[in-house]
Amino acid sequence: MIAAYAIGAKDAYVYIRAEYPLAVQRLREAIARATAYGLIGDHIMGSGFNLQFHIKMGAGAFVCGEETALMHSIEGRRGMPRPRPPYPAQSGLFAKPTVINNVETLANIPVVMRKGAEGYAAVGTATSKGTKIFALSGKIQRAGLVEVAMEPHCAP
Repeated sequence: MIAAYAIGAKDAYVYIRAEYPLAVQRLREAIARATAYGLIGDHIMGSGFNLQFHIKMGAGAFVCGEETALMHSIEGRRGMPRPRPPYPAQSGLFAKPTVINNVETLANIPVVMRKGAEGYAAVGTATSKGTKIFALSGKIQRAGLVEVAMEPHCAP
């Protein structure tokens, strides 16, 4: 929402793999709660800013990690990269200027706003600031996502 406000976007798309029904359900619930709180929709917090979120479920094709392939998939086309220029910021999703970021990247914006650049940079290492989210799965007791501060590699 902050990124959309910063660039004046009226629509935000979240691309999520359909193979993750629990994640899709939680995303829908989060959007519904944010809408109920007046953080999504029309005239957000009396600002005159309007924002709608759209969930696009994809087939999880690896190629959709490339931004132009991702835009094609959101538009309902085959997720294939396209040559540049034009760059997405010039002509992207639905031929409109488009900014594409990973949700993990966007999640850092409030932290930077709250703590400032120096506060954010205080977590992590000299060459890898902040935290990183890892997915844990397989034969373990507690599968899911974990967020950890980046630390220097330690030899065994």
